[in-house]
Amino acid sequence: MNKIYFSFFFLFSLVGHCDEPVGSFNFTLTTKEIIQVHFFQPNVINEKTRLVMVMHGRQRNGEEYRNQWVEKGKELNLVIIVPEFTEEKFPGVFGFNYGNVLTESLHPTQNSIFDEIEALVNTAILRFGIQSNNWGIYGHGAGAHFVHRLVLHNPEINFKLAIAANPGWYLTLTDKEWPFGLKDSGITDDELKLSLAKYFLLMLGRSDTSTEPNTPYVASIFDKVSAQGQHRLDRGRNFFVGSIEKAKELDVFFKWGMVEVPTKDGHSNTQQMVPYAAELFYERLR
Repeated sequence: MNKIYFSFFFLFSLVGHCDEPVGSFNFTLTTKEIIQVHFFQPNVINEKTRLVMVMHGRQRNGEEYRNQWVEKGKELNLVIIVPEFTEEKFPGVFGFNYGNVLTESLHPTQNSIFDEIEALVNTAILRFGIQSNNWGIYGHGAGAHFVHRLVLHNPEINFKLAIAANPGWYLTLTDKEWPFGLKDSGITDDELKLSLAKYFLLMLGRSDTSTEPNTPYVASIFDKVSAQGQHRLDRGRNFFVGSIEKAKELDVFFKWGMVEVPTKDGHSNTQQMVPYAAELFYERLR
């Protein structure tokens, strides 16, 4: 009888059943700010379940971004978490897209959002009973800004795959001034070598080719943005070529990749980019 009870207990501990597939929980940052984290969890959490963190776009619509991943989460056994960094607490591009690393006057904030990511991942792994530390992070648009800068500013973070889909412009690996290049970024060559040796994927939509600024901030910096390329697709291609050259210069094993998705609907995320990204996470996080 004891052996049967133990076997049942062991099996139950390995396969967790959840009551609510979607919801949210609060997470306290090191700054004591409380953020809301939207989630999706499969009906059964087992040894094959993996975690993907999704970064929302400039509208700070975490719940909507979570909903975009529910179908693929069910199909591919993925727990999805979407931390919501509100405009009120993390204002503007500097507060979110750029990770709250430096102020507009290029002074360190000491409150980088990038420093919070790993703790949130660890919390989610425990909360949902995920049995693997193989996790990934995805961002589209403003969220893609966040992801590619996370890779560059926090190269020791332990994700297995990071995907940035359709950023508007880049922290290029040049001597241009931050946030458009490495000058005054605080990123050393040794840190850059670590970043270039991470599994990072740039995902570009072939129809994301608008040549007009989409926000007042982008209009104010459009000379710098357009210097990187005429539209998002062009800028992404140029950034990747430049990254290859930087990896050669630093003599580092380059693990970054770039894919172009055959999109039809401009900058849209849900139907165009998410299915491809989810499949890539499924393969890489196994």
